[in-house]
Amino acid sequence: MRQSEQIVFESGGWEVDLTRRELRVGGLAVPIGDRAFEIVAVFVQSAGELVTKDDIMGRVWPGAIVEDNTVQVHISSIRKALGADRGMLRTVSGRGYRLLGDWSIRLESAPTTLGVPERARPGSRPDERAVVARRIAGAGR
Repeated sequence: MRQSEQIVFESGGWEVDLTRRELRVGGLAVPIGDRAFEIVAVFVQSAGELVTKDDIMGRVWPGAIVEDNTVQVHISSIRKALGADRGMLRTVSGRGYRLLGDWSIRLESAPTTLGVPERARPGSRPDERAVVARRIAGAGR
């Protein structure tokens, strides 16, 4: 990968941008904490496979002792960020988690406008997914 490319996983209007460390729906950034984002990154890179709590702890908190409750708190915040699509994150009782959806990888050029979020750039494409994103954001209030 060249430095000017970004890795973006996408499925059903959702995007996980590993380079910019953003979770987006309809092109709009969804607020999510750093550790929760790292867990989402583990899920998308696992390509729908089961991810155990031990896998999460080892990849997000390598070498640290982490309580199960800590993972649960971050899983809860991920589900909150997913809003109406929270069912995409499936709990497999006693085994772990699976991120559902048909996720694909897209490489895109890094933006030439530095420091300006995509949603604020002139020419950003408004579409019906942006309307859904606003509805999801409003439903959490």
